[in-house]
Amino acid sequence: MRAKGADTNVASRREWSAAGRALPAHVGRYNRGLILAHLARDPGMSRSDIAAATDLTRPAVTRIVDQMIHDGLVQERPDEAGYAGRGRPQVGLELRADGGFVLGVGLGAYEQSIRLVNLQGECVGREHFDLADAETVIPTITAAARRLLRTGRVRRDRLLGMTAGIAGVVDHIRGAVIESPNIGWRAVNFASALERRLQIPVFVDALHHVLNVAEARAGRGRPVDSSVLVNIALGIGSSAIEFGKVLRGAHAMAGQIGHLHAPGATELCTCGRYGCLDTVASGYAVLRNLDSVPARRVAHEHTREEIDLLLEAIHRERRGDLRTQAVFHDCGAKLGEALCAVLSILDPSRIVLAGPLAQVSSFVEGARTRVRLPHDAAGAHGSSIDLCTYEADEAAAIVALQHFVFPLGMDGFARRP
Repeated sequence: MRAKGADTNVASRREWSAAGRALPAHVGRYNRGLILAHLARDPGMSRSDIAAATDLTRPAVTRIVDQMIHDGLVQERPDEAGYAGRGRPQVGLELRADGGFVLGVGLGAYEQSIRLVNLQGECVGREHFDLADAETVIPTITAAARRLLRTGRVRRDRLLGMTAGIAGVVDHIRGAVIESPNIGWRAVNFASALERRLQIPVFVDALHHVLNVAEARAGRGRPVDSSVLVNIALGIGSSAIEFGKVLRGAHAMAGQIGHLHAPGATELCTCGRYGCLDTVASGYAVLRNLDSVPARRVAHEHTREEIDLLLEAIHRERRGDLRTQAVFHDCGAKLGEALCAVLSILDPSRIVLAGPLAQVSSFVEGARTRVRLPHDAAGAHGSSIDLCTYEADEAAAIVALQHFVFPLGMDGFARRP
């Protein structure tokens, strides 16, 4: 399962990603997805409403909708029939909950889980599993997915696809994990391995991108076109969205703000350089300031012991330990100073804090005290700093719906799974 063969099924994965493979091939994929997107956003629309909203002809809408009703994806709401004027009554339409399902997987150092979600975004089932090497995790995910299908009484032909959000650097085109320091993976051909086992399309992306896409398009009921999400754990990663598109860079490395130079930082980082933001503003920095771990003498990845120590420090902070709270606050302040540069360069509508340290109040307070938000012409803040509202598998499920059901990110999805 190494990246050497990661180009296997790339063409088919691109074809799958345009819309769900399980949907009828003879119906125009884009137009079908467009109609599904409008019904997800505004249940109860009639055929005439959809035609007006999409610029499709009424006969085309009728043909596509009738086919989707036949296939069990859409159903009529005769109780809401009414008249828009002369002619036939306008019958409302809605997505059929059991018409399709997707799987969302969150895979990081702190949480590993999978959930099954129906076409209306409702969670049908969820499981947690233990982190291990790739050889063990992939069959574990496969077994968990099959159990969720059995317990949810979901037919295999109704499963449209899976999205996995993995902490680290991911080649989302090939579906390969380039490296995941917190998990200890390198060059793992993740998507193809799961596709062979489950016989469904699998989309894999970096966890911070998955969280950012879910937040930008569905979070807090306020979709935005420009957003930066910062994921803070033992290390710091980030994702930027501009004009609705994820900024990835030439080598899928965009967003590694943890390796920006930080004033006053002198310690060795996991990347092998000295003075990175990771060494003064991350979970590792918290542990160093608490004297829980020694300074690095050689560059190495984070360890399971460090993960456990950080979780213990978070528990102490929540119990009110003053020294621990002060350390978290100081590290958060250093992150806040770095975010000022991010705001100046990218000017996003929102900055979203995610990861375990985003759940630590003293860290978040420290960050917010140092961030200087820009103002618009009216004097109001032109950006905001929010906390991530999704768990990893929740966000992955939303991205799966967008990726395999709705076209080109045109989801309008407002409800949480």
